Amino acid sequence: MDKQQYRACLSYRVSLLYLPLVLGSSIAVADQWYVKPLAVLEAYYDDNVRLTSRNERNTSVANVRANVKAGRRTEISDIQLGANLTSSRYFEASDLDKTDGSLNALASYDLGRSTFKLNGAFNYDSTLTSEVSTSGYVQANKRRLRFYVQPTWTYQLTPRGSVEMTLSYEDIRYEDVDVIPLYDYDYTTAGLTFIYALSERAQAFTRVTFDRYEASDVGLKSDSTGLLFGASYQLSETLSASAYAGVRQTSSEVPTWLGVQKSDSSGPLFQFELNKRFEVGGLDFSVSRSMLPSSNGELLDTTSLALSFTRPLSHKWNFRLTADAYRNRTEDDAASSSDRDYFAISPRFEFKLSQELNLGLSYRYRWQKYDLSDEAAVSNSLHLYLTYVFPQKLIGK
Repeated sequence: MDKQQYRACLSYRVSLLYLPLVLGSSIAVADQWYVKPLAVLEAYYDDNVRLTSRNERNTSVANVRANVKAGRRTEISDIQLGANLTSSRYFEASDLDKTDGSLNALASYDLGRSTFKLNGAFNYDSTLTSEVSTSGYVQANKRRLRFYVQPTWTYQLTPRGSVEMTLSYEDIRYEDVDVIPLYDYDYTTAGLTFIYALSERAQAFTRVTFDRYEASDVGLKSDSTGLLFGASYQLSETLSASAYAGVRQTSSEVPTWLGVQKSDSSGPLFQFELNKRFEVGGLDFSVSRSMLPSSNGELLDTTSLALSFTRPLSHKWNFRLTADAYRNRTEDDAASSSDRDYFAISPRFEFKLSQELNLGLSYRYRWQKYDLSDEAAVSNSLHLYLTYVFPQKLIGK
């Protein structure tokens, strides 16, 4: 499929993504839609913007971001639409200048014992940010097109038992990569989950999963199946925890000079989440091990950690802390150029200038090391930004 055919196909997919939302809005046209615009001006300095271990490059950056969300909610439906546009200028590294955009949609319909959901997104962004969780190849500014759609159906079997079926499809394409090792891929997943309420606070569940990863540029095809068991518990009105664990079996095949090479591997899958809500603010923590598709033409066995903490210091000041970590390895644990460790942490202070206007100052530290490299890459950046939240507007009757 050439580039023009792909763009036509992508336009068709995006139009299909919004079709259920249009139909849903026509069902309850008398209800009001809300629109929430947001504008962000940001300036920052990064002493190693390409996150490389050698020939570090520092630069000042200016970002302008516009974001808008629209939605409506009734007793049986919830529809949300969103769009985002970001323009970035790198003063000492103009080859990194970029303009990114995204569209996203979420719709849900409650039909008694059945609930249907549709989640979808289209992203036109840069590899400077899109590869952080997988390949870590954030040194080059190349265009990435991403189409994602995920329908979900939940059915209440009994007052305590329910079943959930989830499908998802992700299509990734890169533009003008030439000899850069970035490969187009498709990633399809399916999951079936049985949920049983042990009490008002506790649930147990069993999940069966299937994933298929295809990187046509390198001829790789990989299928994974998984079986997981887990539980969730509401420890208090403001504290909840959930966990699951299981195993996966992966079969892969890739063409070589000697024919098709096949391989099988297995490994653990797990996830733990902790959520704490304060009177104002909250804490979200998660650690997981899962299979992630990558632009390297490989399926990666990834252990990840995420932390988000928000706490007001006064009626004007607010503190935020975010942290992310990734450990990527190939699914068969063979040595690969994809093997890497990554860590980032960012404390942030915000000052409320008015009801709509916030001023923020943050620091970000990034660290990355590939197993095949003797040196780690370190980046420090200081950010100053101004956020304006426009008053919510109501549209309709």
